[in-house]
Amino acid sequence: MCIYICCIHGLCNRLSWLCGHYAYNLSRKCKEDCTVYVRWIPQRFCNGDYQEIFKDLPMMKWVKSDEEVPKGVKKYYGQHSVPNVFRMYNVKISSELECSVFGLLNFKDEIEREAKEFMDKKFSKNTIGFHVRRTDHTGLAKKVGNYKDDNYFFGIMEDEIKKDKDVRFYLACDNRVSQDLYLKKFPNHIIIKKEINKIKDSFRHTTLRDAGLDMCLLSHCSRVEGSFHSSFSRVALMLNLNRRGEQHLADKELNRYVFRGHQYRR
Repeated sequence: MCIYICCIHGLCNRLSWLCGHYAYNLSRKCKEDCTVYVRWIPQRFCNGDYQEIFKDLPMMKWVKSDEEVPKGVKKYYGQHSVPNVFRMYNVKISSELECSVFGLLNFKDEIEREAKEFMDKKFSKNTIGFHVRRTDHTGLAKKVGNYKDDNYFFGIMEDEIKKDKDVRFYLACDNRVSQDLYLKKFPNHIIIKKEINKIKDSFRHTTLRDAGLDMCLLSHCSRVEGSFHSSFSRVALMLNLNRRGEQHLADKELNRYVFRGHQYRR
């Protein structure tokens, strides 16, 4: 059956809403028209379009208003995690299945090409991805008691350097202050795609395409270390696990990026 998905808020909240509803609709294996209408309007929390980063999914049709959608098609407006989307349909899913859902996403060829050119120049055999989220995220993470400060990440990096002096850390972050701090602390090990300069009159400090490149590069790392309760860390981790073919590790890994009380239980 056809469905109509309206995505709002930040990039990864939108991706979770889109992929969750799309995957559930796909699982029904309907024999009729299964067009998925999608409205994705750039806003202050997401300053760009899905198509800047990802290839279209099969049966996807982009719309800009309700008037472009046939009458009677069910509309889903909002944002939520994939497990909560499935819960709306009274279906429980495992963390491994949630991870596999994000395997639906494929980066555009030009994103993969730019990422590969960068990796060929900068990545070592052991490059670990770090997503350090600050700006709008810090207050929320502290409020729920799971803020991962810089010393947390520094400790991981120091331990990894002791084990492998040639290790590299790909740093994806959302502001110049954090970027400069990590580059100063580990000048011989930190690599970045580009220096961050806040975009004028934008809530975000980077473009959506920059965020997409960070996400793509994190997916190619040997593993991902992220920020608690960051949907970007969560999605980047799942894309990384899909790329590595290790979706079975999702149960252990995803529990590091969810609210207390919302962790997967066996």
